[in-house]
Amino acid sequence: MYNIMTCSGWQTNLGSWIAAGGCMKARLGIIILFFLLAIVRKWGGEEMGIEFNFIIALVAGILPYIIVVTFFGSFQIALLVGIIAGLAGGYGLGAVFGGGGDGGYE
Repeated sequence: MYNIMTCSGWQTNLGSWIAAGGCMKARLGIIILFFLLAIVRKWGGEEMGIEFNFIIALVAGILPYIIVVTFFGSFQIALLVGIIAGLAGGYGLGAVFGGGGDGGYE
């Protein structure tokens, strides 16, 4: 088991309070996932006119990311799972519930 908050499970050489190596990658992965989904929302949703629900995409992408990184400790596998789940949730449930965009305030 790996813990993103305390960096337990990853090998750290810099002390217990500094995130290094795999733990830092896992933390940055959440930020990377957020910005990737935001870019997809802008280019894939708004510019092309496809319904994309950003809130559902974030929940559907970040939760599986955290679960996978907790069990496997792998940044790459968790990021891939998070991207796939976020896109499926954003586009799939965006078609059902709507885009969740500006609410008609144009």
